[in-house]
Amino acid sequence: MTKLTLTEQEELFVKDCKLINLRYEYTNYTGKEKWAVVTELTEKELRKKYPDIIKRYTPFVLLSMAQGEVINEADRNDDKYEKRAKRTLDVYGYEDDISEQFHRELITPFADPFEQAEEERFEIEKEQLRRMEIEKVRKVLAMMKPIQKERLCKVVLLGLSSRKIAQEEGINYNAVDKSIKAAKKNFKKYYENL
Repeated sequence: MTKLTLTEQEELFVKDCKLINLRYEYTNYTGKEKWAVVTELTEKELRKKYPDIIKRYTPFVLLSMAQGEVINEADRNDDKYEKRAKRTLDVYGYEDDISEQFHRELITPFADPFEQAEEERFEIEKEQLRRMEIEKVRKVLAMMKPIQKERLCKVVLLGLSSRKIAQEEGINYNAVDKSIKAAKKNFKKYYENL
């Protein structure tokens, strides 16, 4: 039997197998295998028939077509129930804010004073942190070389590209690009050490 080309292997592989990216489909998955291969072929047959392709997906979990169909059916059901839940709201349910949307008389006009004080304290702390961060950024920018600071601000605040800045300054693009990379590196170093 002659060995199939990579293109031939890919075309046949798509017909014989279905791939499931385990880490994408199952967010809490922690196994070492990244892929599940759904096929009627055995692992030995897979490795013999598609040696170049199967290397890409190794290590993998091998599933039969019946097992793959169970997964597909579960996915279809999840999707169906999710769509149904979006279409129909339980007006008599006890989910947060749902009942109040349909029954205005359930809305209480007064907020809990302790909760309100906690929210106000949180907002004040958040504003203080924001001001401290702004001050820290100002200090870091003051420590930088003027040309690096100017170029970094053009990239970050104005969204200009290295090429556009080089055009404006009438200099070589590579020099501007290196300057911006150095500015980012210096900013990070100064920021972490401040």
